[in-house]
Amino acid sequence: MGLTLTTSINRWTARVLGLLAVLACTAAQAGFVPAYTVTRALDTYDVKLDGSYHHYFEWAYRVDTPQGIEELGEYKLTYNEKLEKVEILEAYTLQADGTRIDVPADKIRKQDGDGGQEYSDNKAMVVIYSKVAVGSTVYIRARTHQHTPIFPGHFVVSQFFSPHCAFDDAEMRISAEAGVKLRFDLDRTSGGQVGPLPEDAPGTTRYRFTYKQSEAYPFESGEVDLSDFASFIAVTTFADYADFAKSYQVRAKPMAAVTPAIEKLARELTANAKDERDRVRKLFNWVSQNIRYAAVYVGDGGFVPHSAQSTLDNRYGDCKDHVTLLEALLRAVGIDSTTALVNSGDAYRLPKLPVSTPFNHAITYIPSLDLYLDSTSRFSPMGTLPDGDMAKPTLRTASGTIGKTPMNSWKNDYTRSHVQMRMRKDGSFVGKSISVMGGVEEIASRGSQFANQNKDQTPWINRLLARNQETGTGRILPTEPTNLDTSWTVESEFHLDPLVNVPGPSAMTIPFGLAPGKLHAMASHKAIERRRFPQACSSLEFRETTTLRFPSHLKITRIPSNVKVSVGNYHYRSRYVLKGHTLSVDRLHWSERQDPFCEPTVNRDWNRFREVLQRDLRGQVFFK
Repeated sequence: MGLTLTTSINRWTARVLGLLAVLACTAAQAGFVPAYTVTRALDTYDVKLDGSYHHYFEWAYRVDTPQGIEELGEYKLTYNEKLEKVEILEAYTLQADGTRIDVPADKIRKQDGDGGQEYSDNKAMVVIYSKVAVGSTVYIRARTHQHTPIFPGHFVVSQFFSPHCAFDDAEMRISAEAGVKLRFDLDRTSGGQVGPLPEDAPGTTRYRFTYKQSEAYPFESGEVDLSDFASFIAVTTFADYADFAKSYQVRAKPMAAVTPAIEKLARELTANAKDERDRVRKLFNWVSQNIRYAAVYVGDGGFVPHSAQSTLDNRYGDCKDHVTLLEALLRAVGIDSTTALVNSGDAYRLPKLPVSTPFNHAITYIPSLDLYLDSTSRFSPMGTLPDGDMAKPTLRTASGTIGKTPMNSWKNDYTRSHVQMRMRKDGSFVGKSISVMGGVEEIASRGSQFANQNKDQTPWINRLLARNQETGTGRILPTEPTNLDTSWTVESEFHLDPLVNVPGPSAMTIPFGLAPGKLHAMASHKAIERRRFPQACSSLEFRETTTLRFPSHLKITRIPSNVKVSVGNYHYRSRYVLKGHTLSVDRLHWSERQDPFCEPTVNRDWNRFREVLQRDLRGQVFFK
């Protein structure tokens, strides 16, 4: 990811290309009690015509569980020191007996921001509270001044209230200078325009919104982003998404200027290209393999890319920089492209109003090929996208139009493996496997293989075998994960320690050695029966075939029965054929969907399907 704005409201998380507050709570694990309750959340914005604003806030949280102590013992406000000023006005712990413990000045520390692969003007004010216990309330009152607007002449804010937390009193107040045209969208929140105050300048408009939630519900594994379903308040000065795109494009477009060095490189790389698609492939591959991901946000760098030439010179950049360099290289050979803003997490919807939520990533769109590319995903061959980019709405900034990335498909996203094994007289096995992957499965496999290159494979091999309670030795044959122009296969050789007692009679399930074992992994997940919140589902294919040869002195007395089942969108079949002392096993699962959101019956369907799958995987071969 690389679209980043850090604002002063990061207690709730503010990490998108605009002002976003996600009011989120952490759940305790035993029974469900939220880690804390929001007893007071007041945010007041004073918006100026140029898009700058003052933000005053006071927040109070009551600690409800021991986990809440860990959550609230320190409070971090992140901000960009080149764009805004932050002042902590008051902070204290209020104990259950009414004792107030103020936070002294030396316990409010300024730190550099996020670190990791991010280098920026982001800073953090860290408030360290004393004597926090269950029943305590931690309080903070502060103000910020966003003197340099995120988008010149524009203001956006959106606040999403997590259903996993209780809110006793949440309030947003906004005053707007004369000439500021605000648009609003509300969901399960109250409020609107209120009268001006006596001291207001002529033309000032005021608004007040409130939210309360007495009940809280546990987080559900796999649920989509809060911005897809939580209650919210959204405020913007943008007329529509085209207006938002224009504001981004007006500063990003000049950064994609074609310099002599960029033109020279583009022509060299595409000298032998067959056609437009081949030119795109060569340029995309070069950027993905030669431009290291590193986010450098200096000044307005959180939302404006660096110049294509500087990214080429430095050989690093964030997602916006990748897109901008690739755009310049493509333009140098006569191919138009545009930035496509997208969410790379769990958000699958766009709000009605353009408040920048949930955009947090930039990828490339090529209109002539109707093709999306993500060059920050180093192991994604052209025509594929990492899982986080799939089935997401996009904003194409050059045209201001809304698009959508492709959804997973069992035809494109798959793992197909074949294992050949021979049982030895002592009950051990020798074998080899070859697996072919496509789409998101290929991307994940390439990344895994790259991470394990030039390392001792023994721990990795042991972990792979332990998935099916197997032990032994083996090796994954060398691969080149960064060669995106070749189809992707992974091969292995292995020796399994004895799995059965011989001489028999005995029985055994089908081993899989160092094959991916996707079906076995699937069968280990049981879904909760009833869901309250939406979740996302994919369409994939897993096929596992095994050829198993037994010693000639063994007599096979029984093999598993064939299975064929469909439950909802889940499909599975298995076939077992014994010829002499060779058993052939063919297991195939696929799922089909047209929408990334799971159907209402998905968990019930999955658990019924899982029972059939587990039973089949437990099927045994009997011999004596």
